[in-house]
Amino acid sequence: MKKILICMAATALAYSSAWSTVYYVDPSGDDNAVGSRENPFKTLRKAIEAAEPGTSIYLKGGVHRPKESEIMLKGAEGVYSVLFSLDVKGTADMPVTITSYPGERAVVDLSEVKPDSRVMAFYLTGDYWHLKGFDITGIQVTQTGHSQSINVGIFGGNNCVVEQVNMHDGMGIGVYAVRGSDNLILNCDAYNNYDPVSGGGYGGNCDGFGFHFKDNGYSGNVIRGCRAWRNSDDGFDLINNSSQVVIENCWAWENGYDADLVSRGDGTGFKCGGYGMKPKAKAPGEIPRNVVRNCISYGNKNKGFYANHHLGGIDFENNTSFRDPSNFNMVNRKSAVEAVDVPGYGHSLCSNVAWEPRRPGEFCVNLCRESSTLSSNSFDGNIAISEADFESLDPAQLLAPRNPDGSLPEITFLKLREETPAFKARIGYQF
Repeated sequence: MKKILICMAATALAYSSAWSTVYYVDPSGDDNAVGSRENPFKTLRKAIEAAEPGTSIYLKGGVHRPKESEIMLKGAEGVYSVLFSLDVKGTADMPVTITSYPGERAVVDLSEVKPDSRVMAFYLTGDYWHLKGFDITGIQVTQTGHSQSINVGIFGGNNCVVEQVNMHDGMGIGVYAVRGSDNLILNCDAYNNYDPVSGGGYGGNCDGFGFHFKDNGYSGNVIRGCRAWRNSDDGFDLINNSSQVVIENCWAWENGYDADLVSRGDGTGFKCGGYGMKPKAKAPGEIPRNVVRNCISYGNKNKGFYANHHLGGIDFENNTSFRDPSNFNMVNRKSAVEAVDVPGYGHSLCSNVAWEPRRPGEFCVNLCRESSTLSSNSFDGNIAISEADFESLDPAQLLAPRNPDGSLPEITFLKLREETPAFKARIGYQF
């Protein structure tokens, strides 16, 4: 029996190898090579052009600096120059992966790519792509009017995973999604992103993570275990979003500032919905009920958790906000045809903690309690908390290195002491 099992395993390995291709990319390689470990390609573009379902692409550690001549697609979505067009349709059994070589960390530096257009680094229109374990830095903006650049854009891709990808020190949005279902953004960091070129340098188009699905047809999209800090606009932004998004186990702090803490764009930690305040909102027929659970917001320029004039309810569960101007601001718009702010209706707030808002008393504001569901929040008056209830109020811990598997670091910042009634009630962020 043991011999049979060994033969079966060998056959399975041979079958897998026959249907999978592995390419290696090294800045010192040659695009005329075969792309093997011994003879790697020089550019990621070459490996992507050769990719098919089941392909794995390994980036050697160090800095990869694409040139403007390596742009794969111009005029995408009518306005973007795309460096890496990911349009191959993988499958559940044969995904397409781009990852750093094991034990190494690759950095894709886009600072030399400066076309006279918007820039998108990774344009996901294919299915079952898995981007993992590398950095994207230096993305540029060259247009002075209303413009934006994007590090990773999901424009039709389904069942894609963006994991342990850090997008930082550039002029663009981290991850931006408008079309696609069942995509997961996992354990990624977006930080120090600020656009000093467009819109007079206001920085209003540099969110950490922006999900803005165009219609009700997209489902299963999740942002999990991600951090966003010192992005010049918002940490997480769901404005003009028509399909439900789940944000869970994420941290947002000091957004609305640049890397030097100079005030820039809007600066909300979690902007959880809304369709603007023009006379008639461009809202979908069915308003999505976004979910924000087990998240931390600290020290953002504007608000912590924000309903942003939404046209329906949002679910907030086990979140903690500290030192935001307003910890929770639940304001809604009256209707799609009435641009009037009203106390938030239809929201569900369960087991949340608000502590020391920068505006006195703004623990949870602009909420219609009669038409919303509240349960076991620190601002309900049922569970009292004090500074002594927390193990630590040192926000520097938020910058601790991630665990080897990419998960969030173990910290005590805003962690409730085990002997407190608040801990026993399991309110706030669950560590």
